[in-house]
Amino acid sequence: MEADEIGPLPNILPPLPNIDYDQMFVAKRYILATDMARLAGHEVAFIVAETLAQARDAAELVEVDYEPLDALTNSLDVGAGAPRYQDKSDNLAFDNNFGDRQATDAAFAGAAHVIKHRLTVNRVAPSPIENRTTNASYDAGTDRWTAYVPTQGPFAMRGVLAGQIFNTDASKFHLITGNMGGSFGMKGFSVESILAIWATKRIGRPVKWENDRTDSMHSDQHGRDKVVDAELALDADLNFLGLRVSSLANMGAFFGPMGMMHTHLSLIGLINVYKTPAIHINVKGAYSNTSPTGPYRGSNRPDSTFIMERMIDVAARKLDIDPIELRRRNVIPAADMPYKMPLGTVYDSGDFGSNMDKALAGIDHAGFQARKLESEKRGKLRGFGMANNVEQAVGIGQEFVTYRFTENGDLTIIAGTTEQGQGHPTMYRLLASDQLGIDTDRITVIEGDTDSQEAGGGTGGSRVSVMGSNAAMNAGTGIINKGREVAGHLLEAATADIEFDAGTFTVAGTDKSVSLDAVVAASFDAANLGDGMEPGLEEYANYEGKQANYPNGCHVVEVEVDTDTGRAEIVKYVAVNDVGTVLNQLTFRGQILGGIGQAVGQALMENVAYDDDTGQLMTGSFLDYAMPRGNDFCAIEIIDNPHPTDSNPLGAKGAGEVGCACSMPAVVNAVMDALAPLGINHLDMPLTPDKIWGAIQAAE
Repeated sequence: MEADEIGPLPNILPPLPNIDYDQMFVAKRYILATDMARLAGHEVAFIVAETLAQARDAAELVEVDYEPLDALTNSLDVGAGAPRYQDKSDNLAFDNNFGDRQATDAAFAGAAHVIKHRLTVNRVAPSPIENRTTNASYDAGTDRWTAYVPTQGPFAMRGVLAGQIFNTDASKFHLITGNMGGSFGMKGFSVESILAIWATKRIGRPVKWENDRTDSMHSDQHGRDKVVDAELALDADLNFLGLRVSSLANMGAFFGPMGMMHTHLSLIGLINVYKTPAIHINVKGAYSNTSPTGPYRGSNRPDSTFIMERMIDVAARKLDIDPIELRRRNVIPAADMPYKMPLGTVYDSGDFGSNMDKALAGIDHAGFQARKLESEKRGKLRGFGMANNVEQAVGIGQEFVTYRFTENGDLTIIAGTTEQGQGHPTMYRLLASDQLGIDTDRITVIEGDTDSQEAGGGTGGSRVSVMGSNAAMNAGTGIINKGREVAGHLLEAATADIEFDAGTFTVAGTDKSVSLDAVVAASFDAANLGDGMEPGLEEYANYEGKQANYPNGCHVVEVEVDTDTGRAEIVKYVAVNDVGTVLNQLTFRGQILGGIGQAVGQALMENVAYDDDTGQLMTGSFLDYAMPRGNDFCAIEIIDNPHPTDSNPLGAKGAGEVGCACSMPAVVNAVMDALAPLGINHLDMPLTPDKIWGAIQAAE
């Protein structure tokens, strides 16, 4: 690979303020290990064979002379006393500060109450049903690669492969994602994909690689994993004065491809929906002998929400006030919108108080005490939990969509986004059908193909419902405008007099009309076209977003804890969400439910564990890594509380991650509320039955 000048895996560092990138230590990750294996699962050799069995047999013949080294797996082992990383004196990757330290110190100095608490956000494995895979081939005649590869951003990956890995022109790569299955932030550019693409040219044969589940547990980018010390300052009336947060993130053996995105983005979630005049945040990252961490559904939004919402419940218990009342005293009122936060963010829309009202009514909170007594009669502890959330979803940048008609009137939509189960094809079909009056059965959607159009922003950060949808609407508008010219020729009228509605072009004030199908067919005849128009009806459009959007919500949960087994069972769940204009109710509900499922998994059972002495992964399969199942949930009621945003023409907000961000703290708050009568004030996630049972036994 050195002979072919194959570069190391890149790191995409987010352009954030207040970061001195020169003071960071970014460890290089070569495609294969060189002098040192830095984690159990570090890629050491790549074998190509006719069959998987042959490859595994060949792997047995590879001899590696290893010298055992001390393992470092815990992010708290950081600083000068920790094992050295490469040529560095310690293992610290970065140390960054945000907010106003002076104002925050002053707020704490004048506070009547200061609440301190340490919180752990546990490490999780993304675990999509569909593992990572790559199928690559090389055409020597055209000097071009074609690769079917799961990545959330194929156009970005093409640029990285060309410019930073293979040092060639981007036109030499044709990447196709297809419907690649779940990703949750994990599927980007991986060393295995790069190796397969490299090898296919070397051997002149197509090369297919696929992860199995155990390999995925070892080599997939993990999520979360940080320890946070938080302090909340309140005045005598229990109004929030300031928030001070110190976070230490376990980055793994290397930065993931997206760098610090999962530790630095969406820090506004720490303030959340509350009036908090001053905030200071210190964010550190440390290397360890574990799989790299990176964005996982929400990319720091759930972490930040968890910190603030847990701090409120901890403060309420210490200050002897109802957690709901403490939230009401400090929530930003709808009348204050737009509202500028201390970190400079401006919330443009939303009614956070209304979210709480709807959630409490939906779960019948007035009847909670009666249900609690009924649970106690059955030997169960019942608890209630609430969590508010506002997150920053992607609304800045560009997205590209092409509408292309065939002569018979069928429409192909080509989008620069990628489908991972969100339901993008449904969204695009419905938007086009509503705008153009064409039946959805006549619409084909193509996503994630770098040969299909010039550019695309991919999928991530809940961006598609805003960026993709508005780009699609712009493409539809372009089709209508071009169609009006053709219709004007057919109807012998000026283009300015042509109106369009429900699939029909009409001369204003008359009954003269022509269908979209007829206009499409006519557009392929140059005689029907104006000067400069190309035959056919096609529009390549972009949408350029200038402003982020802020989906928000309130989730409320009731749990029952079995004191004999320690199992926490979710028995009632209501989720209120504001994602602005809902583009499709069915897929919207699917996104909320999916996010809740992943958050409940992290809160109650999921946890990646390494042996502290050897660095070996202890959760290498689903025998050891617990995943939520259908019977871990009750019926979940979803209530829509839309407040459309002015930041984009459709008024939509991101919907992919708000469910995940709200759910985790709501569930943990409910379990801790159930355990509070026993004097149990804190447990680290995941709240597994053995952990809860042990705490109950210790309390008794």
